[in-house]
Amino acid sequence: MDAESYVREIQVYNTLTGKKEKFETLEPQHVKMYACGVTVYDDCHIGHAMQAIYFDVIRNYLEYVGYKVTYVRNYTDVDDKIIKRSAERKMTPKALVDEIIASSERDMEGLGVRAATHEPRVSESIPQIIEVISDLEKNGYAYSTAEGDVYYRVRKKADYGKLSNRKTDELQAGTRDLVKGDKEDELDFALWKCDATEGASWDSPWGRGRPGWHIECSAMAKMYLGKSFDIHGGGRDLVFPHHENEIAQSEAANSCTYANVWMHSGLLTIEKSKMSKSLGNHILISKFLERFPGEVLRLAYLQNHYTSNVDFSEQVFRTAAQRLLYFYETMRELDALAETATGPLSLLPEHKPDAIIEAYHYEMTNDFGTVGALREILIGFRKANELRQGKKSPQKAHTAAAYARVFRELLGVFG
Repeated sequence: MDAESYVREIQVYNTLTGKKEKFETLEPQHVKMYACGVTVYDDCHIGHAMQAIYFDVIRNYLEYVGYKVTYVRNYTDVDDKIIKRSAERKMTPKALVDEIIASSERDMEGLGVRAATHEPRVSESIPQIIEVISDLEKNGYAYSTAEGDVYYRVRKKADYGKLSNRKTDELQAGTRDLVKGDKEDELDFALWKCDATEGASWDSPWGRGRPGWHIECSAMAKMYLGKSFDIHGGGRDLVFPHHENEIAQSEAANSCTYANVWMHSGLLTIEKSKMSKSLGNHILISKFLERFPGEVLRLAYLQNHYTSNVDFSEQVFRTAAQRLLYFYETMRELDALAETATGPLSLLPEHKPDAIIEAYHYEMTNDFGTVGALREILIGFRKANELRQGKKSPQKAHTAAAYARVFRELLGVFG
């Protein structure tokens, strides 16, 4: 089956509709994808790596089957936590941000996560953010206060809550918004916050201030992907309020669908609690990489479906390390055997390396099923190891070369 056939067969679970759907792009053979990046006030931990790895593999697979992928992953470099941390360390917000982004880039390189097509910073997107807020004002979805704050009118959006399946009467305002008495409704969330913090505030039509959390991603996605695009990704913890609010403000500003497919990855937990900086239960990527190669973390996560939570344990990573070693040792033996190949190409009839590709695609086109795809690769490795038995022959050597080609091709998608 050719690559175009696999493209036609991809099914993706859409959080917005609550079901798997045939994946179709707005532009032929071009996927436009956005994933929420990290807030850069501290070094990244292996929970952040989980989302980064999953969406890296999704991007790799889409490219493998023939799509062009424009992938945007932002840096949130304007935030209360950044202001607080920079003050604690007696440095400017920009100096802190530059340091943490450089650290994040080293982490991603160590994990084999490719740089996104675009990696915008909030601080470099202020004009675009102000433009979206202005559009919301014109359309009646935003209002300013005497203090210079701007809020979004949640109840004006009739379908607000469609992503998280919540009704406005049951909601509470997002935790990142300032609680002020001049809001029209307690559900309304901040688009612009009056603030004069040096190095973290900008002039605007409403006075000196900085953007709210949710509007940032809406503006950056629009800047690089347009008003509508194919996939919006992120961790499951972002469904509400962040992604719900993104949809509300983007669709109110642009009068069209924001993202067609919403994909949410699971969370890394420790004893069933989310790994996070705020809980103090995190393991830095840099510390992990001192003990294991980045491929171990990738393999550990890909042994689970991207929508599943993964509970941290030392054994999870040791098992992944052992499997990785098995892959490398088998590949070395296959390569050594392949080097002895002579004569015309001829494979042993009981070995069908290309059949692994078909089985692999069957799993990956089913909502990027890395669990099943890895299982098919492992079955192939076990079959390939049968070549070690008995005497060498030209047929064995050609078969070994075919297996090695297939494994490199498929594992290359996983990074």
